Amino acid sequence: MVLGIVLHELIHGLTFLPFCKNGFKSIKFGFLKQYLTPYCHCKEPLKLKYYRIGVIMPAIILGFLPSVWAVVTGNFYLLCFGIFFIMGAAGDFMILMILKNENPEDLVLDHPSEVGCFVYSSKNNVI
Repeated sequence: MVLGIVLHELIHGLTFLPFCKNGFKSIKFGFLKQYLTPYCHCKEPLKLKYYRIGVIMPAIILGFLPSVWAVVTGNFYLLCFGIFFIMGAAGDFMILMILKNENPEDLVLDHPSEVGCFVYSSKNNVI
């Protein structure tokens, strides 16, 4: 499970990477001691449609796909793994819900130290 948590953040970074102009220089990985959790931060703004992909991908790869495969194969432990990582993506789902009415072409910048982001749009919203 610990490896999966680190992998969750790595998936965020690898998914953001193709959309970053500065490559790996734009991706920062770290560990928040106060919350005992690793994190991935994209240091450059991305179009919302690409940001959404990066936000949801760990839930798909570590949560939904293993859960579906577990149901198909009847593997209870894999189902528990998938459910754990779906629940672990709760913050990611929260971000997606907050951004659901925003324009996919708007720019989004990860907040550097908190869960969340800034949206730069013609409406001048900051979330």
